[in-house]
Amino acid sequence: MSTILKKLKTSETGMKIREKIFPYYDPNHAFNPLKNLPDSMKRYDTCEERKNLSQIRFEIALCKKYWKCYPFHYFMYDLYREDTPLSEEALINYIPEFFWYYLYLPHHSSYTFWMITDNKIITDLFFRSLHIPQPETLYRIMNGRIYSPEMLPVPADQLLRELDREKTQKIFVKPAESGQGKGIHIFHKGDDGRYYSPDNTRFTNEFLNTIGKNRDYIIQKGVTQHPDISSIYPVSINTVRIITENKDGNTRAVCSMLRIGRGYHEIDNASAGGIFVKIDTGSGIIEDVALSYDGERFADHPDTHFVFQNFRIPCWEKIVNFARESAGKIPFFTHLAWDIAVTENGPVAIEINLSPGISGLQISCGGLREVFGITDPDYYWKNPGKRL
Repeated sequence: MSTILKKLKTSETGMKIREKIFPYYDPNHAFNPLKNLPDSMKRYDTCEERKNLSQIRFEIALCKKYWKCYPFHYFMYDLYREDTPLSEEALINYIPEFFWYYLYLPHHSSYTFWMITDNKIITDLFFRSLHIPQPETLYRIMNGRIYSPEMLPVPADQLLRELDREKTQKIFVKPAESGQGKGIHIFHKGDDGRYYSPDNTRFTNEFLNTIGKNRDYIIQKGVTQHPDISSIYPVSINTVRIITENKDGNTRAVCSMLRIGRGYHEIDNASAGGIFVKIDTGSGIIEDVALSYDGERFADHPDTHFVFQNFRIPCWEKIVNFARESAGKIPFFTHLAWDIAVTENGPVAIEINLSPGISGLQISCGGLREVFGITDPDYYWKNPGKRL
């Protein structure tokens, strides 16, 4: 019976059923592609600058006919606005979330080695073996025990003594399995030489025992970002998000954006209130306007008032080459999203994602169908789960 259900789940019929229940996805689940839809619909209901209703209905029907699934992104990306005139070709260039997550990505990538990207401890060990630059790891917490970077047991008292002597001003304590910046603890070195979080929690043995009861963690040094990037917003590490593609041993950078923190938060994730702006992958120059999931537009940073126009990401060629070469070392996956910190010494990989979100990229970059070379959506419906 389980084999039959599995076949049904990955069949064209099964995919059509899943598409129908897609909008009812558990809103509390860590992975929810439509989590921003309720707020998007509120914006739609209150928008006074909408296209006329017949035009909206036509455009939704056009997208639905082409992609064979409902275009929730039409509301999430505010494509109904009068000031967003789009040709029919431009409209169908936007990839629906369902098609992206359940048809396109599974068709191209195997999830057999998912832990390489989804478990930060495994990622750290894997990157170390491939000499891919990343933040320096100080310790790991696994099954309630503390380990050194070489995986040697470390008593908690020894860790605290060593940290007291550590010169770095900031450390990150990250859950091994989490995303979107959730569950991260950030500590700053105080005047007394010890580490404290913004809410004045002290990095102590008790803290380690508490967090290590049910989850594994990795403890890393904070990186110092390039001063040009810091001038945009100095509170967070503002990372470059690049999606790479590795087909037949050939890697390329498909699209990219800069993720920027705001509101004095130390995390740049858009899902945590950050903003994002398209990067021209060829030149490294960013767009004039940064955006948010809430439909906001910023010509300058809302906190620092840094003007985005004509800004070029420093060391751009090095960043693109770094992403391409690193992706080439991980041939298990076709598409990877790289979150890269830009330092004066070069790019550093903060995180990689096997199932990268597409919303922020399409909001900032526009539709990505042509960029990813999707010419026949029907093919993916008829061959769900089949790898090229």
